[in-house]
Amino acid sequence: MKHSFLFPVLLLLGAGVIHAKTDLSDKRLMPDTIVMNDGTEIHGLILRNDAEKVILQERMTEVEIPKSYIRRIRDEGNAGVYFADIIDPGKLPPWRIIVQDLRTSDNIRSLLQVPATSIDNGYLKNIPYLSFKVNKRMEMNVYGNPEDPVCLEFGVYAHGEKITEFKKIIRAYLAGILQSRAEIGALYALNEQGDDHQVGKLRFKILPASAPDAYGGWWISVYDAARLDQVRLSDAAYRKVTLPFREVNKSNGGLRREQQMKHEKFLTDTMMSLGGTAPELRGFYRDRAGVLKLLTSGSLKLISPKAPKALPSPSPIPTSR
Repeated sequence: MKHSFLFPVLLLLGAGVIHAKTDLSDKRLMPDTIVMNDGTEIHGLILRNDAEKVILQERMTEVEIPKSYIRRIRDEGNAGVYFADIIDPGKLPPWRIIVQDLRTSDNIRSLLQVPATSIDNGYLKNIPYLSFKVNKRMEMNVYGNPEDPVCLEFGVYAHGEKITEFKKIIRAYLAGILQSRAEIGALYALNEQGDDHQVGKLRFKILPASAPDAYGGWWISVYDAARLDQVRLSDAAYRKVTLPFREVNKSNGGLRREQQMKHEKFLTDTMMSLGGTAPELRGFYRDRAGVLKLLTSGSLKLISPKAPKALPSPSPIPTSR
């Protein structure tokens, strides 16, 4: 549900708006260490490690580090380390795990962070969120603190075989992050025409395209109803971090690309005012050869023993798959 549509990767709404409950200094969330030639240590999650460079995901962005600057790499073995923070029943995974899953799926051709659009009614009214366009007509939204979300939502603006396939794939994905047979049973028991079920802390909901607040999209969400009000903003605060649906999307759910510069400025200004820093990573796409390309609001930060060197900006997202 909502007025826009999928990853990202914007740390969203910190200072004074959302109080993280996850300790980001916890080594479980940054399991890998790069030791530079001068002895400096950089902590994060290694996304790519090849003969020439390492790409490391830090809390707010990703950095590319040439191998010539590296003395040692300490990889603690990520299996189970990152997931140690999400084993509690009824807890949704951090946005970083979600995005990492999407990056490894060949079905995801592109993922681009877009401005969150205003939700003025319903259970998600005034809850801040990260919004990502996936491929052309899909969307993913992460509500509340991205490190400890209160709601994870997927939607699609499509018809016929495409929406049928999406419904099948997205339920299978959500089932993979759930932790009990009861939760998975509730997920698959949802009526596609609109339904909701509660299991433990989590509530499962489908909003059909015919719903007045669905904007023509079909939505499925998993959320912690008891925590929603903890992150809900006032009308004034919410207006500062969202845009009207029609300023971001066309009627068919496609992104208004003519508004790209305005969207970039909106995302940067929002993050600067709320978090004190501008986001660099905007998402990713795959070129025609299937090679993963990062999308940034400028370039990847290049780690250097002296002054950082700017890398060339990536080419635009392809207009067709």
